[in-house]
Amino acid sequence: MSRRVLVIGLDGITFDTFDPWMEEGVLPSMKQFRSEGVHAPLDSIFPPITAPAWVSFMTGMNPGKTGIFEFLYFLKSSFDVTPVNASVRDGHPIWNILTTEGKKSMVFGVPVTYPPDKVDGYCISGFLTPKGARDFTHPPDLIDRIEAKHGAFPLYHKEVYQKGKVDLVLDEAFHHIEYKREMTKELLREREWDFAITYFEGTDRLQHEVWHIHDETHPHSTAKERERYGERVRDFYREVDRTVKELTEEFADENTTVIIMSDHGFGPIHNYMNFNVWLLEQGLLVLKRDVFTQLKKMIFKLGITPAFGYRMAMKLGLASLRLSEGVGGRSFLFEMINRMFLSLDNIDWKRTKAYSKGNYGQIYVNLKGREPYGSVDPSDYDAVVEDIKSRLREIPDPKNGGKLLSEVFHRDEIYTGQYVARMPDILFKPKDMTYKALGIVDFTTKNFIEPTFGNSGDHRMNGVFMAKGGPVIVKQERLQELSILDMAPTILHILGMAVPTDMDGRVAEEIFDPAWFAKNPVRTREPYPSVKGAELEMSEEDRQEIIERLKGMGYVG
Repeated sequence: MSRRVLVIGLDGITFDTFDPWMEEGVLPSMKQFRSEGVHAPLDSIFPPITAPAWVSFMTGMNPGKTGIFEFLYFLKSSFDVTPVNASVRDGHPIWNILTTEGKKSMVFGVPVTYPPDKVDGYCISGFLTPKGARDFTHPPDLIDRIEAKHGAFPLYHKEVYQKGKVDLVLDEAFHHIEYKREMTKELLREREWDFAITYFEGTDRLQHEVWHIHDETHPHSTAKERERYGERVRDFYREVDRTVKELTEEFADENTTVIIMSDHGFGPIHNYMNFNVWLLEQGLLVLKRDVFTQLKKMIFKLGITPAFGYRMAMKLGLASLRLSEGVGGRSFLFEMINRMFLSLDNIDWKRTKAYSKGNYGQIYVNLKGREPYGSVDPSDYDAVVEDIKSRLREIPDPKNGGKLLSEVFHRDEIYTGQYVARMPDILFKPKDMTYKALGIVDFTTKNFIEPTFGNSGDHRMNGVFMAKGGPVIVKQERLQELSILDMAPTILHILGMAVPTDMDGRVAEEIFDPAWFAKNPVRTREPYPSVKGAELEMSEEDRQEIIERLKGMGYVG
């Protein structure tokens, strides 16, 4: 019988929380899994954002080759953005390679798989599917069969943290994992498969919304909430543990390697950084001199900002607008924010050298010939980049007077490939990742650094990798860090496939039994021909609906 691989994707899990819970008995099945195979921290791509991280997982390529850097990308010569989807994703996902080579795949819920890939098997798209779409499964009638047995398919998490209403977030998380676990088991029983992956988003969403409930050191943490909700939060992770147990017990036979992994890690956030405010303070971004802009600037200086509005909404119990259904209300809301508060519309582009757009630390040079209103001559580009990088490195951490940022990059230092020109010019990471660069709107806060609101947890670089199974994987060993880029070539090698030479990752030799690996050396092959075709034509309503939903999740600027 040929070898198989089953991947259980638990978005955002981290050994920082899971190791203690394993030792405390909250996650007995995962503790046993860890002891029977190998495990290692799994380094994400930068920035550690769900969409590009899972695309790099599936292709083994860095964002410069896949074209997927964020949840959104700029339309050419414009500040307009559109959501990423499978039609703009370059590279060959594992399951498409396997289909080409005559193997069968099952792909359930992985981000950036809409429209669904036409695998030899089943494919169900993830949460970037437009609201109301019914064409998110392959074959097309699969969704009708699933819903006939299990009820309405839960594509999206909609609940957000509100004081006194944490049970709504938890109820939704339990429903999603129970539905998708039972659906996964049923579909994996239906057909033969060589490779299967099932993805659970709830581990990510719960940590975003209620990290402070299981972290008593968080500034937002209260004894009242910990007492009321703490055990139920742990109950959700017990449900994650049950999911691992049931899937491995039923499908992990002697020929199957099981991998548990996450796309990035997680941790607390205490402060937001708004880099458009920093650029304004540095004189690198300049506002228009017209009366309307100056009036908005005055209001901004008084502290009447989008952050102030959101905090008021939280107090009034209106935070659910952040993920509520329907594009109309939220589109109008964000349009009004940009009209009432400072935005890119108020920037004097002729005098502006750089601006920030998006989360996790990214700055774009206002380059002539590339930006809609570029002011920086290409001959001055390198000097401007070095000037900004130098200034970023000198930002002090207000907590201790040390350096705020640990790493500052030009995009060419971390990306390679045909899409590098899409990437921000400068990227950076805080030394203390309780600070997060925020870009939900263009000028979110009055101050460069302000306390968090909304989410209490956010992404880290250190995800999770655990594997066991058959004669392939070594036993009981903690390894040094692996990269998410290593997953695709390693999975292909387990399945006896040659690894395309255009993958950036490597086969993780150290996870394998040495005797087995000696008999099964790595084979390589030339890259598969590009099959990237025309981009998906998305309606304006669908485009806006996805953008506003991602804003509600705190993912995009």
